[in-house]
Amino acid sequence: MDYETEEQQVEALKRWWKENGKLVITGLILGLSLVGGVRFYNQYTNERAESASFLFDQLISNQTDTKQDLKAIDDRLLTEYASTTYASLSALIVAKKMVQDGDLDAARQKLQWVLDNTGQIELQHIARLRLMRVLNSMKEYDQALALTNIDYPTSFAALYEELKGDAYLAKGEINQARVAYDKAILNAGVQANRWLKLKRDDLGDIELDEPSA
Repeated sequence: MDYETEEQQVEALKRWWKENGKLVITGLILGLSLVGGVRFYNQYTNERAESASFLFDQLISNQTDTKQDLKAIDDRLLTEYASTTYASLSALIVAKKMVQDGDLDAARQKLQWVLDNTGQIELQHIARLRLMRVLNSMKEYDQALALTNIDYPTSFAALYEELKGDAYLAKGEINQARVAYDKAILNAGVQANRWLKLKRDDLGDIELDEPSA
């Protein structure tokens, strides 16, 4: 299924892990149990996954509670269970709250943590897109654009191109902004949002370079 925004994608991942995460963990454990000498490792892995899942459930249910509660749970997930998907999802949730609170530098560090630690490709793209948005807000446009020097899948192309357009526009590089917005609209297709189209329309036609004398 295609999603219009990375917000929808991360929400879908959260729902999927909540519904299926334990089954996946159980399947991995059953597979490993076929190999001799791994009984202790299986028990250890299972207990860690259960603990991470419990903490993540607490974090979701406590989102309206104090910042100290959220930070304490997030810190535990990121330090004790950094290799789990729950830790990356926690970091994304907390980073979003940091942005809402205006603490862009802290959000930047949290999103960078996800990029450095998650093994989930979808979460890497979600974190990178959100980090681009934060960097654009911090007026660090070149660093935001540098994050796009990767091969990203079609499902994320419209989001990357729109943020590239925003960075180019803020830098005054209007032609590059036009090109990026055009690519965003092309990749989004019928799902292209009205705001994206308005941003592109405001820039008019692409200007050709003046021929040299």
